[in-house]
Amino acid sequence: MKSECFIEGQISIFDLPAIEVIKPKKIIIKEETKEVDKFYAITRLYSQSCSRIVKTLSGALLVELDDKTLYFNASGINEFSLPKDVGIMPGEEILIVNSDKKINETQKQNLEALKPKQYIKRKGDANLIIPEEKVLVINPKGWILEYNQKPIYHSNEIFNTEFNLQIDEMDDGNMKVAVDVTDIEFKVDDEVNIEYQGIKAIGKVVRIYNNRETLNVKWDGNQTAFYYKNVRRVKLL
Repeated sequence: MKSECFIEGQISIFDLPAIEVIKPKKIIIKEETKEVDKFYAITRLYSQSCSRIVKTLSGALLVELDDKTLYFNASGINEFSLPKDVGIMPGEEILIVNSDKKINETQKQNLEALKPKQYIKRKGDANLIIPEEKVLVINPKGWILEYNQKPIYHSNEIFNTEFNLQIDEMDDGNMKVAVDVTDIEFKVDDEVNIEYQGIKAIGKVVRIYNNRETLNVKWDGNQTAFYYKNVRRVKLL
C-alpha cells in the first residue's frame, strides 16, 4: 500500500466542504392581460379630420367625414361606407365630436307638444332624447321613436323645460320674471331663475367659466354651478 504524501498547505479532496448544487429557479413570465384598444389607431387617425366618431351597440365604430361615414366592424376592419348623418341610437356612445348637429323646427314643435320635464340634446347628435320610463327620441323627420335602452350623454347635455316663471314683487311695484334668453351671453351680476334640488329661486351670477358655459350662481346663502342653458335671465318689468 502506497503511503500518502502531503505537501504542507495542501488540502485533501476529502477535507473539502460539500458543495450544494443550487437548481436555477424557473422564471415564469406572466402574459399581459390588458386588452389593447383595437380602435386606438382609428380614432387617432381621424380625431382631427372627422365630424364625429360613434361607438355602436354592436361594438362597431362609425367615423363620419365630410361626405360619408366609414364603418369599422368590431375587429377594427373598414367593411363599407355609409351616408353622412347616419342616425344613431340613444345607447350608442359619441366618442369624438368636431361638428355639432342642429335640431329643426319640427323637432321643436313635437318637443313642445310632449311637454317633458327634461330632454337631452347630445353634441354631434341630431336627435332629441326624452329620458322617461321608456326613452323617447324625436328624430330630424319628426318621428317619435321608443327605445328600451339607457341613453349615454354628458351632464351638460340635459336640459330642464319645467321653469315655472317665478314672480317677485318689488317695493316700487315692478316685477321680476324669468325670460328665455339662452342665445344671449350672461354677465356677472345678472339675476337668473334657477332650480336646485327641487327648489326654485332667483339668484345672481357671481362667476362665469368653462368657455362661458358654466355659471356660478349665488342665492339665499347658497352657491353652486349651473350649465348656462339650465337657467333663465330675470328681466325687470
